[in-house]
Amino acid sequence: MRYDCVIIGGGLSGLTCGIRLAETGASVAVISTGMSALHFSSGSIDLFGYNGEGRTVYRPFEFLDEFVGSNPRHPYALCGARQVREALFYFRGQLDLEGIELYNNDESNHFHVTTLGTLKPTFFSQRSVFNEKIRLAFEKKSMIAALNFEGYRDFYPELAVINLRRNVLFRNIEIITGKIVYPDYGDPQRNPFEYRSVDIARIFDTERYLEELAVQIRNAASGAAFAAMPAFLGISNFKRHHKLLQELTGLLIYEIPTLPPSILGMRIDNALKSRFASLGGVYIAGDTVTGGSISGERLESVVTENGGGSALSAGSFVLATGSFFSGGLVSEFSRVREPVLDLKVYSDAERSRWYAPEFFPRRGHPFLEYGVETDERLNPKTGDGRRVKNLYCTGALLPYYNPIKEGSGGGVAVSTGYRAAELILEGNS
Repeated sequence: MRYDCVIIGGGLSGLTCGIRLAETGASVAVISTGMSALHFSSGSIDLFGYNGEGRTVYRPFEFLDEFVGSNPRHPYALCGARQVREALFYFRGQLDLEGIELYNNDESNHFHVTTLGTLKPTFFSQRSVFNEKIRLAFEKKSMIAALNFEGYRDFYPELAVINLRRNVLFRNIEIITGKIVYPDYGDPQRNPFEYRSVDIARIFDTERYLEELAVQIRNAASGAAFAAMPAFLGISNFKRHHKLLQELTGLLIYEIPTLPPSILGMRIDNALKSRFASLGGVYIAGDTVTGGSISGERLESVVTENGGGSALSAGSFVLATGSFFSGGLVSEFSRVREPVLDLKVYSDAERSRWYAPEFFPRRGHPFLEYGVETDERLNPKTGDGRRVKNLYCTGALLPYYNPIKEGSGGGVAVSTGYRAAELILEGNS
């Protein structure tokens, strides 16, 4: 079967690229092995959180204007600061069409609270994590109640509060903790301590207990302006639940990203897939691309595990398979390789230099900056040095940046996915 473009990888970068292409009328197929990294994410979109010295970046676009000039191999430099901005706000517009509102603090980063009670700078967050009312209430030093459902073991309010109180921003804010008891766990044969965020989110989607829960939340958060809880207000009806709970309790309901599976990340994943499908995109789930046919400077087709030997051909291809976590890169004893097409990879030849001696090194582990080398048009090279002109690499597969140290993972994924789409459209015009 032939498409205008085949995208290998159904995460943040691949779906951003697919949506941009599909809305122009192009025939696009996205091939996804399985669960994307969005299910493990905070559900916020980082742009640039920390500079090279580890200091917080407060105005990321101003920082980026200077940064790309002195870091020409960084993925942001390959996109250009102007297109990074264009990509991020395009992405927000696409999610808005699917009912997810992303809020930003004008040109500045804002902070979201992690499940451990630390603060992380980010650029876009969902309404329940950041909006104007939340910002104003925080500036007034309003009292906060950190609440959890009894039996939910992936969030410990007491630990989170200890860490929050260590931060200067919370020094003069009163924070209390409390528990909520879910009226019915749904399955009397199941131990309530086994429930994860996704289980509770699905119960929320039934809306059976919202009023009863609102009473408990209001009582547990007595005197507070905020009720901060793990993010499980539903997967499909979260906007309605958030609005209703705020009306019923008279509180600002703040969702804290949980340990995986991340409900906030799942919402974005579902919205992107829905948007892609509405534009006529073909999403092939549960399949893995195992190889491809390169002729000269062009990738002609790819084959998959479940394809029965038949090839998928296209005018253009995008490789958005991620880094080590999602299998886009594979480490062997003596080398790091790209497993689909064996493309040229940037990495250190000496294995002992792949990692730092400390578990949490200030500069990050070197392997986080490894990836498939590309030119300025995101085109990679084969192992023997041939440029593949109709293949574009995006997202965490790219080298020369550290998403953890920089706080830039989401922004790079969105920007390079969008950049690849624009280059494909430019080449087809």
